Amino acid sequence: MTEETLLIFKDDCCGCHACEIACKQEHGLGVGPRLIKVIEKAPNFIPIYCHHCADPPCGKACPVNAISRENGIVLIDEGECIGCKECIDACPFAAMQFDEERGIALKCDLCIERLKAGKAPACFSNCPTNCIFFGKIADAVSEKTRRILRER
Repeated sequence: MTEETLLIFKDDCCGCHACEIACKQEHGLGVGPRLIKVIEKAPNFIPIYCHHCADPPCGKACPVNAISRENGIVLIDEGECIGCKECIDACPFAAMQFDEERGIALKCDLCIERLKAGKAPACFSNCPTNCIFFGKIADAVSEKTRRILRER
């Protein structure tokens, strides 16, 4: 698997929450944690999501090393997580969540099981405005440039 990324063009987000719903369904999440969430700051909608940092602050903050980075994806080993919430406090994007029922931290894993099966993340596959880009990092840069030029 090559390093891939998720990039959201917030100006194109219509606030439909389809990404949230698809993610919750994919991960079997009930009420509470949202691994991607859309907030409204009138007149805009702002998707909050894990940026899968190259040097993740959440991983540095974890006292039990339950957070790792593989193929560009920052992952939490749920079996190792002790629920201390240090990673949640360390995340600069407010993307980490806490599952009260299980007492562990959660975050986007780019739908790693879908990726292994050759599919794209659920949020990307279900976005009706195509504001979510998923692909190779170099292609994300090209897509961002293309959209900037289109706006001008």
